[in-house]
Amino acid sequence: MADPEVMHRQRILSALLLIPPFLLLVHFGSPLHFALLVSVVIGLAAWEFSRLCPAGTDPGLALMTVAGALGWHAALVLTGGAAGVAAAVAGAALLRVTLLRGEFRVSLVQGAWIVLGTVYVGGLLSFASLLRALPEGRQVIYYLAFTTWAGDIGAFYVGSRYGRRPLAPRISPKKTVEGALGGMIATMLVAIGGSVWIWPRLWWALAAVVGLLLAGVGILGDLCESAVKRATDAKDSGALIPGHGGVLDRVDSLMFAGPVLYALVWIGWV
Repeated sequence: MADPEVMHRQRILSALLLIPPFLLLVHFGSPLHFALLVSVVIGLAAWEFSRLCPAGTDPGLALMTVAGALGWHAALVLTGGAAGVAAAVAGAALLRVTLLRGEFRVSLVQGAWIVLGTVYVGGLLSFASLLRALPEGRQVIYYLAFTTWAGDIGAFYVGSRYGRRPLAPRISPKKTVEGALGGMIATMLVAIGGSVWIWPRLWWALAAVVGLLLAGVGILGDLCESAVKRATDAKDSGALIPGHGGVLDRVDSLMFAGPVLYALVWIGWV
């Protein structure tokens, strides 16, 4: 079992190394630059997801999962629906040919895992690119990032210090009610602060409600990924980010918060 103090230092170091370049890219980069970053994240997360397949994994399964997730992203935000359809057709043709030649045999569970990875990873993370493409895209991404980070940090440290009652013991025994409440309060406070310094046109009272909503779906996203790992007896999705686990572990809350924030913007609530 890892030393908590070592994990704490690793989490801080990883954050210090990764967050500044991300913020600089959001500020100085174009929506296309941001979409390329999202593509890298999707590719890494989809690869990690493929390795969690309960029926076992192989290079073919990983390749199809990554291709499907990136194809979905391309269809939604990069070059329009036609590109996504072309990618899907090409992927299906490749799968069909390899199956006929006996080079890659996929079980029903593995096939379902490819589809799930395409939608779960590619579909949900693509909304980050859609948000960046909005007229106020920079502010929206800052707002989403800071509120999501606040929720994760609040849940982790409050849960570690004061956590007593399990939130969902069958899914993730270490997550607690106290940690969830800490994350929700932290998200709400940062959401209110963000309405003052990041997204001024957002009324502070509405920002508090939006913060609570994003915190709630962020917890749901965390639990969904925990359920996937629980089903495959995996502690983390990977080990790419010291102190955090894999890429999928780092973006699980964001995957659910992004689509919800986009929906709120789209219907005109924020």
